[in-house]
Amino acid sequence: MQTLIRGKYLFTDFRAKQKGILQDSALCVQDGVIKEIGSFPALKEKYPQATVLGTGREFVLPGFIDAHTHGHGLSHIQRGVPFDFLENSLLDWAYAPDLPPELNAQLTAARHLLQGCTMLHHNEMGQPQDNLEKLLPKSHAYLQGYLKSGMRIAYSPGIRNINFLASEDEAFYYTLPSALQERIKPLVFFDRKQVEENYFTWFQEIYQQYQQERIAIFMGPNWAHGATDELLQKAHAISQSYDGLPMHIHTLQTPYQKAYGLRQYGKSLLAHLDDLGLVDERLVLGHAVYLTESDIALLAEKKAAVTHHPSCNLAMRNGIAPLYALWQQGVTVALGLDEKGINDNEDPIMELRMIHYLHRVSGFDLAHTPPIDPYDILAMGTINAAKVLGVDHLVGSLEPGKRADLIIVDGQEIENAPYANPDLDIALLFLHRAQGHMVKHVMVDGKLLVKDRVLQNVDLSALYQEARNIMQKGLPVAQREYADLLHTIKPYYQNWYANWLKQAGEPYYQMNAKQ
Repeated sequence: MQTLIRGKYLFTDFRAKQKGILQDSALCVQDGVIKEIGSFPALKEKYPQATVLGTGREFVLPGFIDAHTHGHGLSHIQRGVPFDFLENSLLDWAYAPDLPPELNAQLTAARHLLQGCTMLHHNEMGQPQDNLEKLLPKSHAYLQGYLKSGMRIAYSPGIRNINFLASEDEAFYYTLPSALQERIKPLVFFDRKQVEENYFTWFQEIYQQYQQERIAIFMGPNWAHGATDELLQKAHAISQSYDGLPMHIHTLQTPYQKAYGLRQYGKSLLAHLDDLGLVDERLVLGHAVYLTESDIALLAEKKAAVTHHPSCNLAMRNGIAPLYALWQQGVTVALGLDEKGINDNEDPIMELRMIHYLHRVSGFDLAHTPPIDPYDILAMGTINAAKVLGVDHLVGSLEPGKRADLIIVDGQEIENAPYANPDLDIALLFLHRAQGHMVKHVMVDGKLLVKDRVLQNVDLSALYQEARNIMQKGLPVAQREYADLLHTIKPYYQNWYANWLKQAGEPYYQMNAKQ
């Protein structure tokens, strides 16, 4: 059975710039694979029995890919906890009730699919106190939920075996009153080696059971400053032994993380990772807001990559990542929504537009500060994201032989509400005017998961009702007690960090001036 996907504009590969856009064209999908691309009249004549999807007035694109998220079906705002500095939020989030993993997965997938994402990367935030009897069932439930959705998935187990409560956690512990020390002792003093052993068993069992063409499994130690050198080096060695899997690590997300590297190693956290032998073409840094110029040069030299989450970095008061410098150096950058997109609805197009706008002020030289190319920005949400997840041989562009992961976007509002100059670059027009709600159809592996803006294999209203029923029960007693404990230590915690930021450094972007 063949399907012809027809479009007024067919964006095959954003790396090819304008040459990658075909007009009045189509692609033929058979057995989940893109078989052929050509003009619609020619393909219709060649495959007269094929089903046609699209009226010839739409935009056809590779499905967008969220290369960094954490699998919560409801945002923290929906669960009642506002955003703040990351260090504060790591305590505050304990007050956020959660949903069961399978429901979280199904809601996460549904929210992404409806906005035009065909793949997401879920980095699981494991707790060092969790044993395998908790870690493994949770991952199984998440992955079963994702499998039911039909979405393409990357899943990376993550853990911290140091600095779980605070950076330099043992020293912080001894600043607390003795009564609080006793209560939080298990959060600071635990068997770090056992956590490491559990982590690798967890990864290997999940990999062996779930790794397949539609699910990519790799390691994602949660933070560069949250793992011992031994854990990081072993993770890298195991990743290499599995045919060079990607390794994803939150790195230099906040100024306090930058300060930690300087305090502990006398250098950037990224430079320390390089000392450990981790910086290579498979390393992907999450956030990477506080990179130095030498860090960026190192990333470019070693062909490592970054995921960029502009709305999250604004919501969490992290700062603005130096994307313009990364782009100039040729570092691969991929889109990450991180559950905190500007519309709170997992819209990848709006997030790409945020990137487009946010990084237009990298300098004020009228002749020598061009904005980032719109094709390069759209590549961040497609082929670049596929690359950092290790699946660019399968998806990320529309090419014969690749899997049929694609979206069909209604062009009416983009071009005719009421008018758009036909001479304008069509990719720039799309980036400025499109939104996730304009996505009509979503296909993954040749299967239509969204048709006419409706999920085809998920009862969304039933998922919503189930989520409401659970949320209305409120916070479990044990979780509230834990959250109250973290709230009690918060003043001491904030005081611990009070003198860490001794110098601001020179910013990449000048946003305004006091004088």
